Order: sequence, then C-alpha cells, then structure tokens
Amino acid sequence: MLGSILFYLFLPAMAAAQSEATVPSVMVASATLEDLQKQDQFVGRVVADQSVDLQARVEGFLEEVNFVEGGTVSKGDVLFRIEKNKYAASVDRASAALKSAKASAQAGKTELDRQKALFDKGDIPQSVLDTALADYASEQAAVDEAHANLKIAQIDLNYTEIVSPIDGRIGLSVVDAGNLVSSDTGVLATVNSIDPMLVSFFISEPVLQQERRKGLIDKGNIKLTTQIILADGETYPAEGKVIFVGDSVNQDTDTIELRASFDNPEGVLIPGQFVSVGLTGSDDLKVLTVPRNAVQFDKQGYFVFLVDDQSKANRRNIEIGTQTSTKTEVTNGLTQGDRVVVQGLQKIHDGLVVKAVESQG
Repeated sequence: MLGSILFYLFLPAMAAAQSEATVPSVMVASATLEDLQKQDQFVGRVVADQSVDLQARVEGFLEEVNFVEGGTVSKGDVLFRIEKNKYAASVDRASAALKSAKASAQAGKTELDRQKALFDKGDIPQSVLDTALADYASEQAAVDEAHANLKIAQIDLNYTEIVSPIDGRIGLSVVDAGNLVSSDTGVLATVNSIDPMLVSFFISEPVLQQERRKGLIDKGNIKLTTQIILADGETYPAEGKVIFVGDSVNQDTDTIELRASFDNPEGVLIPGQFVSVGLTGSDDLKVLTVPRNAVQFDKQGYFVFLVDDQSKANRRNIEIGTQTSTKTEVTNGLTQGDRVVVQGLQKIHDGLVVKAVESQG
C-alpha cells in the first residue's frame, strides 16, 4: 500500500524529467548586419600599367648595352648606344650646307636690292627685277631645306642613344654589343612599369548588370574595389581600385574585361602572374545575414527555423540575396536579432519546443 502511494507521489516528477529529456537541444545564431565582401571570385592576370618595346631607329653597330637584365631602370637612362660617328658627320655636313645656303641667300638679297635700285631709276626692265626676285626666293627656300636637313641629321644622331621612356624593370637584351642593328632588327628589350600594376580579369554579363544595379558602375564613375590572392595563398596587402570596364561583351565567352590598379612599391606583382580576384564595392551597404548552414530549401523555397521567446521552433520562409562560403544575405523574412537554428535541424519540426544553445561562432 505504501509503495503504491510513493509511486503516485513521484509520478509527476518522473513525467517532468522525462519531458525535459525529450526536448531537443539546438544551436542558434542571431541574424546580424554585415558587409558581405568578396562576393565573386575571378581568375586574373597581372599586367604592366605601361610596357615599352625598345627598338633601333637608325642603322649601325651596337657599341654599348648599359643595363642589368631584369634590373630596374629610370626614365631617361641610356640603355643602348649605337655608333654615332657617321651620324655626327652628317650633322656637320648639314650644318655646313646651311651656312652655305645662308651665304647664297645673303648674296641674293644684295643683288635683289641692287636690281630694285636700278629699276626705280628706270635703268632695267621689269623682267630683270622679276628674275632677281625669283632667284632670292629660291635661295631662301634652299635655306629652309638646309634647316630641315640639319634637324633630320640631329634627330638621327639622337637616335644613336636608346633611352628608357619610363621608370620600370627591363627584361632580356635580344642583341649583344657588336651586332649590327636597324629598325628591321625588331625589339631589343622591353621595359615594364612596376608601380602601380594592373590586374586584368573578366566577369560575366549578369555580374556586370548586378554591379550596375548597385550603383557601383555608372557613366564615368566606378566604385568597385578588389582584393587579390597570390599563388601561395596569401592575400595581397593593398586593395585595388577598378579603373577600367570594357566597352563590349566578348561574344565567345559572354564576359567583359575589368582592370584594377594596385600599388606595388615592393615589386611583388610582376607581369604575367595569375591571381584570384575578389570583387567588392567601396560603398557596400551592410546587409542582414545568417549563417549559411541555417538556410534550408524545399518546394516552397528557402526557409529557416526561428526560435521564439517561448522556445518554439517555427518555420519562416525567407528570400535570399548574395551568398558566401559561410554567410547568406536575407532580403526578406527576418529582422536583426532573430535567432535561427544552425545545428540540430534534423531533430526539429515546426512548432516543436527546443532548448536553444547560443552559437559561439
């Protein structure tokens, strides 16, 4: 009799303990406002902002190669020197021809003045004066021609020194000193600027339209910024700014070229490198996000389980935007601070009472 009484006394406590044991534990996280960066990843190639092929513009034997292959050069440095004796002699000859032309023109001017005086006295006919005028004009033209020939000779002489038009790094020399070079020789060496550097990459047409709708690309104003990851997996420390958006879509790939400029003071970036490009916006707004593993999908669309103040798990249909590897943007259906289930989803259903444990991630 006593045992039966004790059994009925402890029955409510046992039921409560059993009920508590059957309440599933789930991990929850709050919906937060965040700036989703690196929304898109693209393959990019590093290209020089400026690249100059050095070529000979006059013919002659190469006397000097004045640089270290692979080294840095400055604007105005003499990199190649072609023998100049012949071109210096041409300058001297053109200079002498100019002096001769000037002397002839001076003599012609004197003769013209004399003929004018005689004509004014009526001592000579008009035809003689006309001849003197024509001779002087011809001699003046000869002076102009001599001036032009001297300039050409001086230009050719200057071309015997091939200088760097930019600051940068120079590659291999195609020819060695002692070889005959001319304009037909082709490229002697190439100089690439090293700071800043450009990264060229291609985006799809839908991504371009998406960025336009965000206002990050409009006429004459580009607000897109980039981060790049190098081949060793390290993120390049400087942020790049997109400075060029292609004016047409490649019909073979349906992509558009973009170019971003990066400061490169240490010379880490070199032309031809492949990098991974993350495209972001300098004025991106914060958006409502939840952990990506909280978002489920069925025939009704995307949804999450929301835990309310009564510890009940309630299904909430949502609309999503951008997704990264860990976060999903929620454009409709949630508000900041809502708690969503991120672990234990397989144990719950709509309306079930749960034990919510806050995620530490």
